Amino acid sequence: MLSKNSLLLFILLLAMPAFAEITSTDENPANTKTPEIHESEDVVVTASRYDEDVHLNQTNITAEDLDFREPDLPLPMLLQDVPGVFAYSDAGSNLGYTYVKIRGFDQRRVGVLINGIPFNDPEDHQLWWVDMPDLASSVQDIQVQRGVTNSIGGLSPMGGTINIVTGRLSSTEQGRVSISAGSDGFGRQMLLYETGDLKGGLRSSFRLSRQNSDGYRDRTGVEQWGVFWSGEHSNDVSTTRINIYTGREVTHHAWNASPESALEQNRRHNPETYHNAIDDFTQPHYELHNDLFLSDNWTLKNSVYYVQGEGFYENFKDGEDAQDYALDQHLGLAADDEVDLIRRKYVRKDHVGWVPRAMYEHEKGRFVIGGDTYNFHSSHWGEVMNVSGYQPDDFMDPQFKYHEYTGDKKAYSLYANERYEIIDGLTLMGDLQFQHKEYDFLQREVGNFAGDQRNGYTVDYDFFNPKGGMHWHAGNVAGGKFALFGSIGVSHREPTDGELFDTWKGGDDLGVQPLFNQSRNVMKDDGTTIDHVQWWDPKVKEEELIDYEMGVSWAGENLSFTLGGYYMDFKNEIVPYGGTDEDGAGIRGNADKTLHRGLELGLRARIDQGNSLILAASRSWDEYKNFQFVDWDGSTYDYSGNAIALFPEHLLSVSWQTQWNPGVRSLIRVRNVGQQHLDNTGDESRIIDPWTTLDLSLWFDLDQVGLTALESAKAFIHLRNIGGVEYETNGYYDSWAGEKYYITGAGRNFALGIDYDF
Repeated sequence: MLSKNSLLLFILLLAMPAFAEITSTDENPANTKTPEIHESEDVVVTASRYDEDVHLNQTNITAEDLDFREPDLPLPMLLQDVPGVFAYSDAGSNLGYTYVKIRGFDQRRVGVLINGIPFNDPEDHQLWWVDMPDLASSVQDIQVQRGVTNSIGGLSPMGGTINIVTGRLSSTEQGRVSISAGSDGFGRQMLLYETGDLKGGLRSSFRLSRQNSDGYRDRTGVEQWGVFWSGEHSNDVSTTRINIYTGREVTHHAWNASPESALEQNRRHNPETYHNAIDDFTQPHYELHNDLFLSDNWTLKNSVYYVQGEGFYENFKDGEDAQDYALDQHLGLAADDEVDLIRRKYVRKDHVGWVPRAMYEHEKGRFVIGGDTYNFHSSHWGEVMNVSGYQPDDFMDPQFKYHEYTGDKKAYSLYANERYEIIDGLTLMGDLQFQHKEYDFLQREVGNFAGDQRNGYTVDYDFFNPKGGMHWHAGNVAGGKFALFGSIGVSHREPTDGELFDTWKGGDDLGVQPLFNQSRNVMKDDGTTIDHVQWWDPKVKEEELIDYEMGVSWAGENLSFTLGGYYMDFKNEIVPYGGTDEDGAGIRGNADKTLHRGLELGLRARIDQGNSLILAASRSWDEYKNFQFVDWDGSTYDYSGNAIALFPEHLLSVSWQTQWNPGVRSLIRVRNVGQQHLDNTGDESRIIDPWTTLDLSLWFDLDQVGLTALESAKAFIHLRNIGGVEYETNGYYDSWAGEKYYITGAGRNFALGIDYDF
């Protein structure tokens, strides 16, 4: 939807030379200046990233940083030393389902690009990191861009973008073997092999990983297998690369928070007690990238991709109505008979897309034009595996489904992105993006889903997202390079499939209507029998954000920092209402107007030849400007002025790195997370308390500490939460039970292992 504010901003941008991508690193400035893909010691810069010419709110995690990563941490957990970033896992430890927030915004509003390809799920907008085991082992570097970012890649993020580039292929033959173990049954084995240069300009690499853990919380074990293969062909005018990566995860359910009363007795408590409550899923990714260097000024890049996801989760349900699972049909029970049963929910998703773009480098900057388009199809269905009092053979009919629905989404975006240096040191940027999205939902005629019990809807959205900014290299101040930057941008997000359905239940629940204002009956061919109910005019509206950013940066020989501020004005933000549905997903809906304001500081200081201080800090104020909440019973509550649930008030990470000698390196980290409200009432007793943890990591180059027979081997040990602090990472307040529910974090834990390069 095109708002009045969007039109005003568009008019402003017409008066500005427009904008390509923007740029620089917080702590590690890179100097790059070639077409399309630039390489440096610090970070790969592509058209979807910010390079060194201009500076906005972003942080680079370099290849060197990742080489000293903690191998039991999945990628979201590796980002927590970035200003404004918070991550946690359901299991309380690290593996399994993990989530990342930027500025408090959850993954639905955090964009993820992998090699320039948008990876958020079109249906639920999530990025399921659990389906890409050990991905960090195949990553070259990461740029975290905060706030509304450029349009390259087809995203329209709000909290920020995590921009990942997978590993560059080596010109020489080499490999690595990694073995590690740790607390709560953690184990990891990884083999990486690279062919180096082959005949005809070919290179290739292959990685195989296995990870497993028992989890910190009870019954939260996970086992994961990951495979990553990459092949590349280069000549004087083009580079073509294929990436194929996949994995399988089997995890025990950990998404349900535990009541505070249970945690007082057992910090590892998990309310899921069914022994086979598992999630079993695979998600292969196929990518084809081609860079064509048309001239010294023009580069054409095309990326096509296909993602296929398939799997199920199983759990035990007690006291369910027989008709909800079509057991009145299948077993001849009365519709309202209560039964105990085991059910599985299956899903199959197919997602294919194309991301083209062309870049023209001119004397005063560069111009990028491109877009993206994709087709997405999903099928969701449920099966009953067994019912108490019956035999499993009674449920072996593969055609017996108690529910099934499909989701189809088509989308495309177009953008123009320009950067122009109007005078020496002063660069203006502009970005114009148009998005079209269309989603179709339909419940199939299975079980008791028939006639007016079947629902369907079609929603479509058109968004215009203009953005603009400036960067001024102000010169040398106090012996360092000083710069000012600012930007303004508009972004929109449509509701997810779950946010368009009933507040507490979804499309797999009988007798539940989607959240729409109008409907009509669609008749079968006989003209008298209802086929299904078609809905339109959704009650949950799309989000609209105007993001204002400004900041300063300074870089000297031994000290560099970036201090940025933001003011984010939201309309119809989809916010937590409190509580979760039966699948552990948070209950959400629109708030009329909300405000997000904050400050972010990234700092790196070299104290002497062997010691460095790294600091990442943020403070935010997230509140409802206008929110009248209507409860299930019709009661109305005015939450205006209250804090928004589940946004940490502050984040702080302070690390001290020491290179003791050529063979020993250490890192001491203090991490502090501010309080989070569990609901929107502003009640200070319904919070997640602030917490602080202390970690210590040590790395040893074994040949340089006397073990000459182990040349090219590096050992490590990571000790986390040394003080044994009891803390929580996520949760909600249950007004029915009058109790707080929490996801707990791990107590003292460790990981140790060895990497051997060959």
